[in-house]
Amino acid sequence: MNLINNNCDGELETCSTAIAVSVNDKSVTLVRSITVQSLLEQQNIALNSVAVACNGQVVPKSQWDNRMCLQGDNFELFAVVAGG
Repeated sequence: MNLINNNCDGELETCSTAIAVSVNDKSVTLVRSITVQSLLEQQNIALNSVAVACNGQVVPKSQWDNRMCLQGDNFELFAVVAGG
């Protein structure tokens, strides 16, 4: 799969490093591997309102800015609900 992407210099380049992931059973194509935090931001998900699991394993919030999305990853997002 080839996608057109802006590189760091603002020039258009052909990028063949696109990866496909799943977010709550919805297919999402990324132009490159990004962090879990960036994925949530791109999907307009409020970072303080969800818990994340990847391939059946919880991803602690402390790892969101380090954990990279990989080809075929299956992300499940769960709404955080406060109890009382």
